[in-house]
Amino acid sequence: MPFSHPSTFETLAIDPVLKTEIQDDLQKFVCGQDFYKRVGRAWKRGYLLHGPPGTGKTSLIAAIANFLDFDIYDLELTAVSSNSQLKKLLVNIPSKSVIIVEDIDCSLDLSGRKKQAVDKKVKNTKSRSNKVTWNSVSLSGILNFVDGLWSSSVGERLMIFTTNHKKKLDPALLRAGRMDKHINLSYCDIDSFKMLAKNYLDIKEHEAINEAEEVLPLVNITPAIVAEIFLSCEANNEMGLVNAVKEMKKRLSLTEEIVVAGMETLLPTVEANKDDDSVANEKSKIVDEDETIDRDETEEAD
Repeated sequence: MPFSHPSTFETLAIDPVLKTEIQDDLQKFVCGQDFYKRVGRAWKRGYLLHGPPGTGKTSLIAAIANFLDFDIYDLELTAVSSNSQLKKLLVNIPSKSVIIVEDIDCSLDLSGRKKQAVDKKVKNTKSRSNKVTWNSVSLSGILNFVDGLWSSSVGERLMIFTTNHKKKLDPALLRAGRMDKHINLSYCDIDSFKMLAKNYLDIKEHEAINEAEEVLPLVNITPAIVAEIFLSCEANNEMGLVNAVKEMKKRLSLTEEIVVAGMETLLPTVEANKDDDSVANEKSKIVDEDETIDRDETEEAD
């Protein structure tokens, strides 16, 4: 069945500059067959979408597929038992495809920590009849996949990896030439908020939007949460805006309370350090005075 999803770049609630940048990059990619052939590279492109949950990674993937008119193939690495099986899967995926590996930091352990944990579990297991298995797709297998070594004979493909924790990924996966474009999808800003208000509430201008513009830079709230608030007020669109701003102000108030509580916790330590510094300064002053007196007495004796 052909891919079908309503998300498009027109409805996507992300930074407009980033949106245009992605569209330009995709257009250049699909028109680049001669270029890739000339430079001797597989006709593929790799994207890494990273950011907190609820910031629009899935919606962006759907918008990309619609923009390119490509089908989507969701590659579940935890269900792949070996590198050879991964290779077979990739060879059978046709051209003009978007291959998705979601939550790469969770679906595959690239550092070997899981294997070490399993080995420890096996060692500590009293019953030798228990069998513990673990995913055997290796880092080299993933790198071959990303580099296009297993799919270079196939036409254009876009590979998209997603993660909520970019820092957890192996640097070998992130180096230039593998992940061609790193796209950071962050918390809701005013442009995203306006797009969501337009899409969900059919409202382009409102006093609450002006309030949101003042509060949004001070709080972390995802587009998914804003969209959920708007959906819950479908019968009263203006109330959706009001409730969204209330939620932002509530989060801001909680943040300020946490900061104040933290300052109150640190204050006794700061005061104690000040007292210690004062005592040290007084002692230093006394020592300096003693040295001055000794020096004066020595000079008089001479």
